[in-house]
Amino acid sequence: MSEQPINETANDWVRRPGMGFVWWCIPLGVGIAASYFASSPRATALVWMASFVWMGTGCSLNARRCHRLHCYISAPAFFLGAVALALFAAGIALLGPHSPNNIVSVTLAVALLSFVLEMIWRKYL
Repeated sequence: MSEQPINETANDWVRRPGMGFVWWCIPLGVGIAASYFASSPRATALVWMASFVWMGTGCSLNARRCHRLHCYISAPAFFLGAVALALFAAGIALLGPHSPNNIVSVTLAVALLSFVLEMIWRKYL
């Protein structure tokens, strides 16, 4: 009995506009809005933390569905970014008032750079 090959492209949420919008565009928009409208760095950190947890969950589920390299890299990056923002919001990691912006920037840069690795190596594992 032979196994049917998995069609990774059909299972990839990144290729489905509705799923991509729900898992990544909405939380990104909420985080950007918080950066402009939140009253304190702590509030901004909490909103971005929730957004990163949501996006990391989407990446984890997508990695499980289609085994996309980008998702294997982005999911831990989003979760680590969320942890760093939670520490900042809790007052444990005081690195200055601009820490949330720096954490968000580094996390998003890692997520975006993981697309470059797909171009160099391959998209699906």
